[in-house]
Amino acid sequence: MDAQGSSFDWQMARREGSRLDGLCAVKADRPLPPLRLAEISRGYDVLVLDGPPKLGDVTRAAAICADVVVIPVQAGSFDLWSAFDAEKVLDSADELRAQIGRAPVRRARVLNRAHPRARMTQQALDAFAAEKRTIVATVHQRIAFAEAATVGESVLTLEPRGPAATEIRALYRKIAA
Repeated sequence: MDAQGSSFDWQMARREGSRLDGLCAVKADRPLPPLRLAEISRGYDVLVLDGPPKLGDVTRAAAICADVVVIPVQAGSFDLWSAFDAEKVLDSADELRAQIGRAPVRRARVLNRAHPRARMTQQALDAFAAEKRTIVATVHQRIAFAEAATVGESVLTLEPRGPAATEIRALYRKIAA
């Protein structure tokens, strides 16, 4: 749902015979009505909507239909401010969800591209704690993510026993719970 289309490009880089065969990316850079989302997701257990960094109607439409919204946040003031703005968009989506009888969307905040020894990493965790908002997982900056993306793979298929894959599995367990 991001006009940049990086998920679509990621899929196109994938080689035949990948363990990710069957995983499909569809480009949709406009708000999709719920019936269209239902049509796209038919036959899949999980639908991931990769939204634009710019907040607006596309983000709100996705949040109205979603079960869980993952909010990736990098340490640093700009990302923290953006994350708090994203929460406001999700609040407005929750108002619309209430009108159609749906509970508020579950929010999973993820500290992304974190540097383990950087003071800013702890400051970001502290900022969320001060706002009484929970970070469900931390994913560290690792070259494995860029290497996997370059060939259309996942860290789970490229380095399944590596630290990046371990962090992604932990994140998935938190989201799927």
